[in-house]
Order: sequence, then C-alpha cells, then structure tokens
Amino acid sequence: MNNNVHVGSATGPTLPSGWNLVAVADFNGDDHPDYVLFRPSTGQSVIWYMSGATHISTRSAPTAVAGYDLVGAADFDGNGTPDFVFWNSGTGRTAIWYMNDNVRIGSADGPTLPSGWSLIAP
Repeated sequence: MNNNVHVGSATGPTLPSGWNLVAVADFNGDDHPDYVLFRPSTGQSVIWYMSGATHISTRSAPTAVAGYDLVGAADFDGNGTPDFVFWNSGTGRTAIWYMNDNVRIGSADGPTLPSGWSLIAP
C-alpha cells in the first residue's frame, strides 16, 4: 500500500489450523515485519520471522494467562521493540507484556475497557 492505494501484493504463507494472525511487527530487528500467531484453544503464541512474504523461521513466545487473548503488538515502552497486548473479554481488562524479541521481560496492567467494548473486530 501507498497510503490508501494498492501498489502490489504477494501471497504469504498459509497459517496452520487453529492459529490466528494477531499482529505484524519487527520482533528480531531485521527491518522485516514478522507475524505473531496465537492459538486461542491453548493460549500459545509463536513468532514467525519473515522476509517479505516468505516464512524464514519460528520461535515460541509466551503462553497467555487463562482468560486472556493475545490481540496485538506495538511498542508500548518506547524501547524500539514491539510488545504484546492481551484482552480478557469477560472482564474487559487488558495487559501489556513487554517483550525482547520472543521473551517476556516485564508486564503492566492496561486499562479496563467499558462494558460492551472489544479489542477484537467483529
């Protein structure tokens, strides 16, 4: 994309059954966006390191706390690396896990969303 104009595309890798693509961010600092996959049934997460549309390698990432879903990634602590964002749909609570590549190095409670609000698109 160039702003709102489609300028090209490529077919990416097929996701394994039961896994959701929840974020795209550069976790290993190679200037290529990586995929963050989440398996809601187990709370497992993995990072697929990418080069363009090609899956290069996979590393395990932390397992979510029961009741929380991994819903995104962004640099919340301003250190130049993406962090995980979790959401509990039952309570509306959010949490941020500060990451160094695929390793959790800290955490913080995020805001609780108002009743009826969601961090996941319908």
